[in-house]
Amino acid sequence: MRQDARETLRERFQFRCGYCEVRERDVGAELTVDHFQPRSQGGMDEADNWVYCCHACNEFKGDCWQPDSSQRILHPFRDDVATHTVEQEDGTLRAISETGAFHIERLHLNRGPLVAYRRERRLLEAARLTQARLLERLRRLEQQVQTLIVQAEQLERADPNP
Repeated sequence: MRQDARETLRERFQFRCGYCEVRERDVGAELTVDHFQPRSQGGMDEADNWVYCCHACNEFKGDCWQPDSSQRILHPFRDDVATHTVEQEDGTLRAISETGAFHIERLHLNRGPLVAYRRERRLLEAARLTQARLLERLRRLEQQVQTLIVQAEQLERADPNP
């Protein structure tokens, strides 16, 4: 694979695994390239058949290729993964279809480190939202303080001898 094609693929997948969504920066390395339809199953070595993914998902997927079966791997762009799986509060994925169950099982998407990763990601997102709300509240309070300072200065000018 040419370097420019690899860079385009990385960007297309936003530097995340197309299957489990772990980020390059969280694993400390670039990820691998999976042939969604394996070359051993007639898949082409072209961009439409590539999925940027972590080493674990690539290994677990192997040469699985059953496109017309309910027991198939979901493609990150061609399939609506959300109609087959849902992330639970505890970070585990729950299947909501037979295909989702196969997808989760085959890729081991509820392996311990991934569940912990999802939980941490949820906590960080909640902390970011809380921080944003607090910063907005602080901004409003600073505006109110500025308004009170201006009003106090106006009162002092209007009545210099209180």
